[in-house]
Amino acid sequence: MTMMEERARRAWWRALAENRMLRWVVGLGVMSLSVWLLSRELDWAQVRGALQQVEYAWVLLGVAAIVGTFFARSWRWQALLWQGKLALLPTMTALLVGEMVNMALPVMRSGDVARAVWIGPQRGTDASEALGSVALEKVWDLLALLLCGVLLLVLTSPPDWVMRSTWGAAGMLAVGGAALWVGLRWKSVWFRWAGRILERFPAGWDRALLPKLHSLAQGLTSIQNPQASARVLGWTLLKWGLGAVANWAVMVAFGITSFPAAILLLAGLMVGGAIVPTPGRLGVFEAICVMCLALFDVPYDTALAVGLVLHLVVMGPPLVVGAGLALWSQSVYRRADGSV
Repeated sequence: MTMMEERARRAWWRALAENRMLRWVVGLGVMSLSVWLLSRELDWAQVRGALQQVEYAWVLLGVAAIVGTFFARSWRWQALLWQGKLALLPTMTALLVGEMVNMALPVMRSGDVARAVWIGPQRGTDASEALGSVALEKVWDLLALLLCGVLLLVLTSPPDWVMRSTWGAAGMLAVGGAALWVGLRWKSVWFRWAGRILERFPAGWDRALLPKLHSLAQGLTSIQNPQASARVLGWTLLKWGLGAVANWAVMVAFGITSFPAAILLLAGLMVGGAIVPTPGRLGVFEAICVMCLALFDVPYDTALAVGLVLHLVVMGPPLVVGAGLALWSQSVYRRADGSV
């Protein structure tokens, strides 16, 4: 590596670190502001009273629904990587490890990179193809978010911001889908141009980057396979449906039975958690619960109690199951290495 290449590499990592630090500081600031606003406006005696009256059988149903999403997400990722033969447990372990990383370091989607790197050895490849499948996964989630918006438009009279968000999601999906189709349709042309461009860079860049780009594109090819796409659609709907059931079950535990409210809460938490990343989504998660449930005339105190319990239901199982699977997989690898 030449001196110029080394300086460019260090400058790139320095810029990335500064960007991550900025997002981390902003996230912490938003978390602190959310906690302050919530604590200022609420009657904590009413919150405690609501928590004491919870029917925890419904909370357990919510936990079961969240655990069910682990399987739906794992089966979906297997379908996205349809040309590989991923086993269920390694797939689920990588997903949950990625989720744990996102909770601890919610910047630059660190968990997506972590799970792609984790699953690489299971498939005997690098992480590039897995990253491509993760990117495609976001497109399917955007479609599910659009469907949530349509359901809310049919079932309720949502506020204007929900309608704008729905049409915005439709526009993003149309543009992203068209770009994806064009990119895959003329993939060979794009790679030929990329090769010519990389030839102008310092020696070795084309040999280093082109294979990675090919692997990344390979992770997107499930969209061209009708059977794989049908499976991905089914698992996506199941994943989002179970998420809505988890929200609804926790709400029923507090005497709130509105399923449209559970759908709005699902969409709000998905969008809000992505836009404003905070460690463990602390503060932001509860603030979104309060704002969404207020649209259905749920008192702030009860809505916060729902948010606190739902936060544990959503965050607890991935941490416990993910940590257990990660430790188990590492012990299996150590035993396998020791037997060679």
